[in-house]
Amino acid sequence: MGLLNCLLDNRHWPKRVLGISKLSAFEFLKTTHSDLSNNQLLSRLRKQNIDPDEILAEHHRQLACEKELARILRNLDVSYRIMKRIGDASKCVDWADLVIAIGGDGTFLSASKLITSNKTPIFGINPHPGTSNTFTLAIDHSADIERIFEKLRTGDYVVLMRSRIRTVMTGEGLYRQPFHVHEKSRIQGEKRIDALMRSTQRKIADALQPRRRILPWLALNEVFMAEFLASRPIMMTIQADDEEKFVIRSSGICVCTGSGSRSWFRTMNLQTAETVQTLAAMATGRQLDEKETCKVLHKYHSNLLFPPENLKMAYMIYEMSRSSLWPKLISDRRICCRIKVKSMGFDAGLVLDGSVSLPFNDGSTASFEIRPEYSLKNIILR
Repeated sequence: MGLLNCLLDNRHWPKRVLGISKLSAFEFLKTTHSDLSNNQLLSRLRKQNIDPDEILAEHHRQLACEKELARILRNLDVSYRIMKRIGDASKCVDWADLVIAIGGDGTFLSASKLITSNKTPIFGINPHPGTSNTFTLAIDHSADIERIFEKLRTGDYVVLMRSRIRTVMTGEGLYRQPFHVHEKSRIQGEKRIDALMRSTQRKIADALQPRRRILPWLALNEVFMAEFLASRPIMMTIQADDEEKFVIRSSGICVCTGSGSRSWFRTMNLQTAETVQTLAAMATGRQLDEKETCKVLHKYHSNLLFPPENLKMAYMIYEMSRSSLWPKLISDRRICCRIKVKSMGFDAGLVLDGSVSLPFNDGSTASFEIRPEYSLKNIILR
């Protein structure tokens, strides 16, 4: 019996649907240039060699998708809310029986962070062709939305319980307002007295807060820890499962789920055809042809992936130092059930799914775990 058929039963019908929609580039620019008219804004974009037609086309596709979804939900006699701001949407997640992410993978990841229960289903639709569709179903026109709900009505879908990582942190500054990575900035030329005063105020505020926190955001893809300044390496202590701790120096560490094994984790581990051919020639004395090289690469890259519902996670130590001062037998990648990382960072951060970040400096620790109750209930259309 399909989801919408089940919904006909008073116990299961999703009477309340929350749509979380992407803020289009045009809408974002309007909020940051509220003093400009539409024509003035488009004129400024042209002067910056930005194609305004492309931005408007993306905006109109997004609006058309939202309107069509609203029309279908009205016809189904379903109460709905379509929101663009995560802060507003977070207040309605508990109200909703079904969450629909309208946008690309970034929108889906943002929406998933608002869902803490493994009971609330979510699916994503993406009105923008050519963009990332790991989690979302790409649509080319509004009629596709009608077909989506027909598939739901007939049960032409599966439910995938995607594993998510719970993070428990200890340290200072855990209850500061989290920020998005792209908002991280450094003020140049700051007066020393002002900097010291702000630092003192933060230390006083941090001292009054608990030094342990279970983060309210569950990571669907990955958690990454590193210094914010990319050129500065970080030292960390790592313990996987019940094995011995070890210290590494690297550009960071990525801890990912099965869903995340198809994303940044895979990118970190990609190898080139030239590397495969060089290693094969050194090992066998024979040069692989193009077909053989592609076969080896495909097999290697496929081996990096594991199922999204897997209750284990993988870590990848990014650009680990292997000089004579550091152990050479440490594996930079492995799958495990639990991971604990202690930071020796200077200006480091812990970043969940490439967005929300918290400070992760010297003495701070982060423990990661996956359990069935942390899963995300994702509807996948056939």
